[in-house]
Amino acid sequence: MRRRGIKKTVFNHLILSYTVLSILLVGSIGGYGYVQANEVMNREIAKESLSRIDSAQSFIETTLLKKYEDNLQNKALAVRFIQNNSNLNLLLYGGWKGNLSRVASFRSDLEFFRLENEGVMNVSVYFPKQDYMIDAERFYMKTANSPEAGYFASIKQKPFKHWMARNDAEGNRVLSYMIKLPYAAANAEPEGYFLIDVDVRYLQEAIRPMLSTTSDRLLIADGNGEELFAIGSDEASVTAALNEAARSKASGGTTVRDDDGAGIVSKLPAEGSIHGWTYVMYRPLHSVALLTDRLTAGLLSACGIIVLFGMLMSFFFSKKLYVPVQGLLNKARSVRPAPPHSAYVNEYVLIGDTFSFMNEKIVDLEMQARRSERLGLLLGMQPAGDTRAALPESGRYRAVYLRITAGDMQTLQRVRDRYGSISGEWIFLNDREAAILYVFPPDDEPGCAEIIGELRQLMQEVEDQASFRAAVGVLADGESEIAESYRTALQAARYHFVQGEDTIIVYDSLDGLSAEPLLFHYEHYRNALQAGDRSAITTFIADFSESLKRGNLQIETVELAVLQLITQLYQCLLELKLQQLLPEAGLFEELKADTLDQTARRILELSERVAECRNADSNQAHAEVIRTIKAYIEEHLHEDLSLQILSREVSLAPAYISTLFSEGTKSSFTEYVTRLRLEKAADLLIEQPRLSVASIAEQVGYRNAQYFHSKFKARYGVTPVQYRKAKREDGDWIPLNG
Repeated sequence: MRRRGIKKTVFNHLILSYTVLSILLVGSIGGYGYVQANEVMNREIAKESLSRIDSAQSFIETTLLKKYEDNLQNKALAVRFIQNNSNLNLLLYGGWKGNLSRVASFRSDLEFFRLENEGVMNVSVYFPKQDYMIDAERFYMKTANSPEAGYFASIKQKPFKHWMARNDAEGNRVLSYMIKLPYAAANAEPEGYFLIDVDVRYLQEAIRPMLSTTSDRLLIADGNGEELFAIGSDEASVTAALNEAARSKASGGTTVRDDDGAGIVSKLPAEGSIHGWTYVMYRPLHSVALLTDRLTAGLLSACGIIVLFGMLMSFFFSKKLYVPVQGLLNKARSVRPAPPHSAYVNEYVLIGDTFSFMNEKIVDLEMQARRSERLGLLLGMQPAGDTRAALPESGRYRAVYLRITAGDMQTLQRVRDRYGSISGEWIFLNDREAAILYVFPPDDEPGCAEIIGELRQLMQEVEDQASFRAAVGVLADGESEIAESYRTALQAARYHFVQGEDTIIVYDSLDGLSAEPLLFHYEHYRNALQAGDRSAITTFIADFSESLKRGNLQIETVELAVLQLITQLYQCLLELKLQQLLPEAGLFEELKADTLDQTARRILELSERVAECRNADSNQAHAEVIRTIKAYIEEHLHEDLSLQILSREVSLAPAYISTLFSEGTKSSFTEYVTRLRLEKAADLLIEQPRLSVASIAEQVGYRNAQYFHSKFKARYGVTPVQYRKAKREDGDWIPLNG
């Protein structure tokens, strides 16, 4: 009995000692964990804020503002290259005097441009040599009459292609972006300045959803640390802290006190910005206060549970040697759960398999890191780690861009690695694109022939399994020039649009291509669309495509010609009121394909649909046009009539009206007008006996009375006087010529 009591006392002391030890350990660990959790939370807030700032920067600079820049430059390019007799070109070099109609038309173009681009406050063009200005609302014969006269007076000192924050004449905060005109003349004295003003309030509303709460505040500052605009809470202490952070050299991540408590200030420096802007964000800590309370409660609960669990463990410690193994097994299952109906012999096999799985994961992560490093070399970004371990310390390189058109990239890699004679490394970009970085000794003088030969052999080897197209960049003399080699490979790849699929293009071979645009008679294409002439449409598009492929043109010139053709098609669709044929995604995006032949085929298909619609409605449309023409002729017999005059009335070409009129009335335009005039003259001779023949001739459109006599006699066989006399005497007269 005494022995059992000792054992019991020792057991109680063991439990009591473990309990005290558990409380001390758990309390210390819990307190430490609570402090560390708060620090981790602060770091996570700062990290999340940086992520939000990065997203905001990308959204503002590469989406919002880039859209306006592209649209403005496309507008200037379209004016410069598409129509050399455009309103803007005439106004740039001819001035506004004598061109008021073009001024009005151009102002309408600017107004449509402003309405088409949401958020644009105003768009204006300043002509310094003639000292006048046109914006989306008004035309100012003198720039001094414009509310923005002060701004345009100092416009030569303003930077081009650079966003500037300012207050416009009405006090609105705007971001302004300006380009010189003509756009292509980079070093010439500008003939004009093209300016776009974007409403800051629109930008603020567009970016506001990117803030997590209404208490957050995002400030964007220029390269001098001056505020461009801000979004979110306008509390003075927060604003002051953000302005100070924007002007300082510190990287951010500081804590600031406001009326509601503490907050974190995070900063994205100007080095990562396209425009050299600094982004600073404030986020209050009270937004995670509830999470902190839950963490505290969770820690207390966890501590209590751990203490109780420890007491139980002390009781079964001697009997349950398997407990550590069980804990390890639970960890293994959390990393890789065992599948149902597992064939594992025991838990040790499962744990060993888990470690193998983790090793595979590590290898996979290393491969991903290697791919990221190589991709960084291609894109010109300096990787964080040392990438020279897998590349020669000195060497020469040439980048090749590959795009799969059929099959998969792994097939190409297997075949190329099997017989490839040149040292090279694959860099997979995605499922359809990859790059090969060829490596040559530093003393070698590598050309492109060896690479082209290997790529052509690869095309033959995988002919039945896959197909691809390739573009070869320039030679890089070191790692620092690899990005340039890859960039030129991508530039060469753009020429697949002209040369077609499954081809190899070398950037070095592109020298000497012409930048002069080809001149096409687009009016023939428009006339064919309006007439529904499918044969003429097919012939024009085929000639258009062949001319571009034979022209040895730069890709920009080819794309510009395609844009011109699509623009003509778009204008024709609007004129013919066939908007239902326009795709939702945009006409250019829908029609532009990977190659010129595919693009021409899409344009031809849409053009044929236009022709079908025109032919389907032709009978009804022709009848309506003929009725309109006849009514106009009857009302204006006393005036000069011509096909050109009718063309303006019905908005159709004179030649088309002549053909349409002949088909509808079975007589020519001249014959119909002559017959109608003579019939009315005959009626007036009887109905107006006191009216002279000369007056009647003038009323029916004949200015020469002698010519009227000859035409009247040719139709009725007698002169007008004889006709009137015969009708008056007989009352029933029959023309002598039957």
